[in-house]
Amino acid sequence: MGPHPAVAAIRLAVRRVLHDVIAEHAEQTERAGYAPHPELARAGSGGRLGTLPDRPGTPLVLVACSGGADSMALASALAFEARKLPVRAGGITVDHGLQDGSDTRAAEVAARLAAMDLGPVEAVAVHVGREGGPEAAA
Repeated sequence: MGPHPAVAAIRLAVRRVLHDVIAEHAEQTERAGYAPHPELARAGSGGRLGTLPDRPGTPLVLVACSGGADSMALASALAFEARKLPVRAGGITVDHGLQDGSDTRAAEVAARLAAMDLGPVEAVAVHVGREGGPEAAA
């Protein structure tokens, strides 16, 4: 039995975007006169890869994650699909400082992203002004 249809759908969508990223990266690398990563052509044509520890010369794809269900599902799909392709996958969460304990929440989200083997993972604190209300300022 495979994954739930919703999980399969998001994984497929992420896989398609990653293939586009890989193809664009290979094209830009060649235009710049550099040799592309040897696995880029194979992966871009649907091939599968084993683990590439640091994946040098491959594009970095970051998922922005609030820690909510939707962004965690996206992060999970990215982590799942990136293992099979020549991409590095990381995550970022932003602490807007609008609520007490938001720094703790951001650290928890970053830890969850790291537990998915995403890397690099960053929790970034920002100062939010007041213009336009808190949501607009954030």
